Amino acid sequence: METKKIPNNQRKKLEKLLSRGEELIIVTSIGARYYWINFFLLLPFAFLLVGIPKLGRLIRMRQSFTYALSNRRFIIVRGIFSRKIVTAPLTAITHVTVEQSVMQRYLFNTGHLVIITAGFDQREIVIENIGNPVEFKILIEELTEKIEQGWEGDNNEENFSLRALKT
Repeated sequence: METKKIPNNQRKKLEKLLSRGEELIIVTSIGARYYWINFFLLLPFAFLLVGIPKLGRLIRMRQSFTYALSNRRFIIVRGIFSRKIVTAPLTAITHVTVEQSVMQRYLFNTGHLVIITAGFDQREIVIENIGNPVEFKILIEELTEKIEQGWEGDNNEENFSLRALKT
């Protein structure tokens, strides 16, 4: 399985949340292009005091939202001072949907990832403005497929490999 280089500070922060034998595949936040374009668009309005709340929200989003995908589950960590951790085992994910507007698709290369999980109330996890949402969706689907193949007793692990994400 090919893993993307994860910065040490993020790896340290997330390793506390991992179980034995669990490996991080990718760690991301809101899309970099989305962040920087909006940052420079909002910066002139900050001097007029109108854009300060929106600029502050954008900076908080970048710092406080971390999305991680391991070989067993999807992890969302929200917050700077207080923290909320949401996890969804890959075995519980029933389907993943990508929602992108024209601007998100062509200008920002971001979108919203909607993850539906199995269970009593079929929870919906919405991840806003994630970079490369289609590739992230494909990676989740490949991991769930690999887990399902393991359940069926197929020993095709040597034939199965994940594509590297371009971020």
